[in-house]
Formats: sequence, C-alpha cells, structure tokens
Amino acid sequence: MSNVKVGEKIRIKNRPDWPSPPGYQLANSEGDVISIMQEEGFVTIRLVKTSTAIPKDTCLTLRLENIENK
Repeated sequence: MSNVKVGEKIRIKNRPDWPSPPGYQLANSEGDVISIMQEEGFVTIRLVKTSTAIPKDTCLTLRLENIENK
C-alpha cells in the first residue's frame, strides 16, 4: 500500500489491465489527498491536473494501490 498523508500530492498510476483503446484515461493525473481510509484501502483525492474530460477540483475515491507519491 502507498504511504500517503492528507494534503500530499499524488499521481494516479497507469492500469495496464485496462482495455485499450482508450486505455486508463486517469493515468498520470495528479491530485491532493483529502482523506484516507487506511483500513479499507482507499484514498479520496481532489484532482488538480488531468488530461481527461473530468474537471479539475473533482473528488475521486481510489484504491491506495493505484496511486503513488508525486
């Protein structure tokens, strides 16, 4: 699991198991951690940089294994 703290900047990892095309479009998006559910293995982030149609400042909940420290 990733060792992150609230307020840290993270990057969403690529998912090679995701069907291509279009591939995992959230890969390499960046955000700020706003909450951590360590017991359940999830983290909620606020997007600050993305190349998808998802607007900045959108909050997403992701598995800890799918993120990395920036």
